[in-house]
Amino acid sequence: MNDLEKLRTLLHSLKSIKNDDIYRSETYSIYVIFFLSTEIFKNNIDVKDFLEENPEFHLFIKKYKMELKDYLFNSRTVLVGRFIRIIQKAEIADLKSIMKVIQNIAFFEVSNSKLVNNTVKTNEGNYYDSLLKQFKRGN
Repeated sequence: MNDLEKLRTLLHSLKSIKNDDIYRSETYSIYVIFFLSTEIFKNNIDVKDFLEENPEFHLFIKKYKMELKDYLFNSRTVLVGRFIRIIQKAEIADLKSIMKVIQNIAFFEVSNSKLVNNTVKTNEGNYYDSLLKQFKRGN
């Protein structure tokens, strides 16, 4: 089972959880899989770009007064540790709004296209086909 499948399974089971403490404990595992996944973020800098450009995460970080300095993005495990602290302090409503963002990425963006350098690129066809179209011979 790859990271995206694990993430989708955890997100699907998260919908039925009513207890706030159990919900919070499940979000820990989702964040760990999400940030450590090389399927979603190929490079550490992609995580940084995603967090800076995504308004929900940006507001979430600002609300809980957690500053994400550049050294955090050298190691994903250090970044995960910082987010565990944020989850520990966060309100359940804030966690649910962030889970919606992760859910959109896990179910829609990554499954239909590739998330590369924090931009969604659809499969536009084969590279060789594009070359043949570009340099085709006239009839």
